[in-house]
Amino acid sequence: MLICMMNDNFYRSSGAAIAIKRISQALTDVDYCVAGCADNDELSEDLSWVPAGKYERFDLKASNPIRIMSELTRFKKWFRTQGCDLVHCHHRRLSVLLQTAGIPVLYTGQFAFRYATWFRWLRPRRMTAISPSVARNLIETTGREAVACIGNPAQFPETPPVIQLEKVKAKAVCIARLEPVKGHKNLLAAWKVLHDRGSRYELNLVGEGSLRSELEAQTRRDGTQDLIHFRGFTADVTSIVNECLFAVLASEMEGQGIVTLEAAAAGRASLLTAVPGSIDLLPPGQRLPNGVQFGDVEALADALEEWFAHPSVVAEEGARFFHFLKSSSDPSNIAREYTRVYQQILTGII
Repeated sequence: MLICMMNDNFYRSSGAAIAIKRISQALTDVDYCVAGCADNDELSEDLSWVPAGKYERFDLKASNPIRIMSELTRFKKWFRTQGCDLVHCHHRRLSVLLQTAGIPVLYTGQFAFRYATWFRWLRPRRMTAISPSVARNLIETTGREAVACIGNPAQFPETPPVIQLEKVKAKAVCIARLEPVKGHKNLLAAWKVLHDRGSRYELNLVGEGSLRSELEAQTRRDGTQDLIHFRGFTADVTSIVNECLFAVLASEMEGQGIVTLEAAAAGRASLLTAVPGSIDLLPPGQRLPNGVQFGDVEALADALEEWFAHPSVVAEEGARFFHFLKSSSDPSNIAREYTRVYQQILTGII
């Protein structure tokens, strides 16, 4: 069995791209190749994990319909030449395009999207979702159930790491692309509220993106530039997470944040916004406020203040996140689930 993994891009800081990489590498009984699309974005792609001769780029997001048809024809020829059985596509529009062209496709929903008429009527026949929220969204927006709900992969140790509270009790980390959807402006505004209340907590921002200069200017206006550290892109986020008491993700939209899983693997809890995807990652029995409404800066500041005020409770929350997410995030379990779905599709069961 040979599966073509497809997404519009494979940027090094994209959660979806990282998930695809980890799923592919965890597949033991399945071979894979990889297809992407031409894109004008300047962020770097990471294709170092793709076997030689197993990657090709197709301009399937072109604005010219003739160009799309030409590239689709080229893709079908490449698909046959590679000996592929199925496309595992992680992009809505591309999955619809491939299915319309008669190419067997499995679509994995990465986000809870707003209703779109075109996707309702042209939806892929077979879909999986990365979280219960996304699965519900697929039913609401397409009228069709996902064939499986399979989360994103992250490698966990056997037991939660010990947190050195005295070293990290005044530091938090946010790992996210510096783009509007991730809510950094609200997070920095909440940090100003804390600053105005007399608190001097530090925030590490890990990631790259179009908003960096604007966010840096915001910290200078707010007088928080000495407290907020822009760490840029790093492939080794664990070392930075280990410097901090907890993680925070103030997104407007999520599917299932890999950064939240990675923080949990490091024994760290995450303070999240109450958006689909993120709410699925909140373990039961929490003692600290969580699931803050997106855009409510005061509520976010209040929650942050309470978390910093109770570092030992935050460490206990981190253990809850660890145990709640460990099994469902195991890459080998996820690879087995996808392999089962691939086999069911190719044998006509689904």
